[in-house]
Amino acid sequence: MSKALTEVEGIKAESHGLRGQLATDLEAPTPNVSSSSEQLIKFHGIYAQDHRDVRRARSLAHEPLEFIFMTRVVIPGGQLSAAQWLELDRLADDVADGTMRLTTRQAVQFHGTYKGSLRELATRLDAVRLTSFGGCGDVVRNVVTCPHLQISEDPVIAQFTRDLALAFRPATSAHWEIFVDGQRAASAEEESEKSFYGETYLPRKFKVAIANAHENCVDAFAQDVALIPTETTDGVAGFNVIVGGGLGRNYAHEHTFSRLGDPLGFVSLEDSVSLVAAVVATYRDLGDRTDRKRARLKYVIHDIGFDAFRHEVEKRWGQSIAPLIGSISFDGRHDHLGWSQIVEGVHSVGVRVSAGRVKDDETSRTRTALRQIASALPVTFFVTPQQDVIIHGIREEEVPVVTELLRTHGVATAESLLPVERTALACPALPTCGQALTEAERELPGVLSQFVDIVTSHHIAHRDLVVRMTGCPNGCARPAVAEVGIVGRTKSTYDIHIGGSPSGNRLATLWREKVPSAEVVATVRPLLERWAVEALDGESFGDFAERVQPWA
Repeated sequence: MSKALTEVEGIKAESHGLRGQLATDLEAPTPNVSSSSEQLIKFHGIYAQDHRDVRRARSLAHEPLEFIFMTRVVIPGGQLSAAQWLELDRLADDVADGTMRLTTRQAVQFHGTYKGSLRELATRLDAVRLTSFGGCGDVVRNVVTCPHLQISEDPVIAQFTRDLALAFRPATSAHWEIFVDGQRAASAEEESEKSFYGETYLPRKFKVAIANAHENCVDAFAQDVALIPTETTDGVAGFNVIVGGGLGRNYAHEHTFSRLGDPLGFVSLEDSVSLVAAVVATYRDLGDRTDRKRARLKYVIHDIGFDAFRHEVEKRWGQSIAPLIGSISFDGRHDHLGWSQIVEGVHSVGVRVSAGRVKDDETSRTRTALRQIASALPVTFFVTPQQDVIIHGIREEEVPVVTELLRTHGVATAESLLPVERTALACPALPTCGQALTEAERELPGVLSQFVDIVTSHHIAHRDLVVRMTGCPNGCARPAVAEVGIVGRTKSTYDIHIGGSPSGNRLATLWREKVPSAEVVATVRPLLERWAVEALDGESFGDFAERVQPWA
């Protein structure tokens, strides 16, 4: 007896191109939308949430939840003009909570938006050629690209990032009809969705990244598809391809797990989009639509085997996949912070944004500094996969201006930060994310402060140490490939994973379970102390942990 399709599959099938009753729900006087619209609105880059910090108080007062929405702006490769950055900054005050949140997928999120402002947000994004459409939902998400590939002004990679993003944007005009201009397209009744999506789109989300051949800032092995630029001995430009990565799990479902991607082969630049489309189509057909907890590409490959999966892709692609060119080997992960001059006469500066939250607070007025730079200079911004921002296009004579603006607003220089501070990541978690079991972003500063004390007192502050923290095992900050991954388990405890490799090609191992939040760093401390005295020359913490295997 076959399993029944999930409720979400029915909602998608009956949505008329992701429309459903969204338009009606947005007009209704209620502060939230219907349950079916909560599913469809994700395709438009919006999550329905509530303010969890006030949930209990409102319940005791017999008041309804404070319904809010998160909107994720799609930014292929993380690239924004100064004008676009300024409009995002204005929107943070006008329709959100006064902050911008940079993500590990180079997107920008707005939190705390009320339903009545969603159309204004979408319309103003559209006016500066931005959108949230496709930022979430069962589609190919924002295309992530190593910023240095674009800063080097390689026209091929920069254009390919845009082409790839456009190729996998859903064809339906529903978003512009519902959220932007209110006009149903004349061809809407006859419009057909792209074939690799079909009427019910994908079983779940799908993530694509373009990696630097030399360093792994995009965490290529954690992606559904990763493309690594290379060329054949005959000079044919293209990509080595990795498929089947994914890090999210679910505590209540033992059949879910983290998985690193496998090398699929080489594809020429001109055939790259069609190969990715064949992988997406294979996932469309074989992905599990009866269990959303197990509906990712990694499970398709695990269940049928890699050779069978390759055959299915080749069948849909209509040709054989060429062998890998050489081998895939990364030299760590670049944080892209500090000053650089990749293009002669043009400078860039990578600015650390703690946990990706662009805001002004008692320690730094980062948001004001970035706004003033965008207002004064015709620069380009790049959101990085480490939740930071690069300001590119600074001329020689403008370097002192930017340096002074950052200094006067208390923005930490790259040189003033220890390695553990430069690379730490966290997801938003509480109080907005509905999936969060506990804190992450708000807990990270205190956690980092304790790590800094340990590495400083043991004279290892100069060593790289990748710490990542999430409020649940969905792993949005990718803790499963960190050297220290801190993952929310209950309201007040975390699981600790250790031993991921510095280059992101080895999963961390579960070491301690349900550690109280106040004891997390203290639990890791003895192992860090061992690393300080027992490490081999140049041995990273992740490699040290893998060698000594304290979990054994």
